[in-house]
Amino acid sequence: IWAATFFGGAAIFLALFWIVRRAAKLLQSQQQQLISNETFVALGEMSSAVAHSLRNPLATIRSSAELAQEVASPGAQRNIGDIISQVDRMSRWVRELLVSLRPLKDDAEAVDLIAAIEDTCSAFAQQTERNKVQLQVSAPPTAWVVSQPVLLTQILNSLFSNALEAMPSGGQLTLQVLELTDKGKVQLTLSDTGKGMSEQQERMVFKPFFTTKQGGLGVGLVLVKRIMERFGGEVSLTSREEEGTRVCLTFNVAVGGDHG
Repeated sequence: IWAATFFGGAAIFLALFWIVRRAAKLLQSQQQQLISNETFVALGEMSSAVAHSLRNPLATIRSSAELAQEVASPGAQRNIGDIISQVDRMSRWVRELLVSLRPLKDDAEAVDLIAAIEDTCSAFAQQTERNKVQLQVSAPPTAWVVSQPVLLTQILNSLFSNALEAMPSGGQLTLQVLELTDKGKVQLTLSDTGKGMSEQQERMVFKPFFTTKQGGLGVGLVLVKRIMERFGGEVSLTSREEEGTRVCLTFNVAVGGDHG
């Protein structure tokens, strides 16, 4: 009887201990998720306020530049043209940011990743040339992935911007797209030869409001991670100081995307 009581009590204790420990882990996970959600809500509100505040100044700058272009010398007209094109690009980003901050919907679409990459390369062509960065793209003709056009553009813009800012004196930016047909995935890897990051910085890059840039908000990679995970994708980053940074995006293949 004593033996049965002892072993029975031990079994109950172990069962209760397991239940309490599991509950503690679950509670901790839910608390972290709640903190993360609150952070994203604050991030969205702040980004929306900034985006709305930028719209009027950008419109004023563009109007003034157009007026100046009419009376400027031929040499100055080219510089003013650059100002107008950059203002247009910033305005487009503001519109895209406002669209992305609407209530989240999981309405996934089939998006051609290659076409999105080509558009981004074109948008950053002047900055790439100015920074003396060599761009190398290795990709199939098309690669249809699960995402949304506006959000995919936001991801690529953020990663391009980070890479170019890491190479102010020149370097090489390599993009490689691989179709992992056996896994139903498409993998995009962006590698730069910029200044890179320390191990501590690398561990912190996906934390909200952490940034290595002077004057940066530290929201770009956070949004990249959030958007990728929203459509069942993944993002990883590896970096070494003075050697460069490598970002790997893994998308789900969009079934029948080439017919949409």
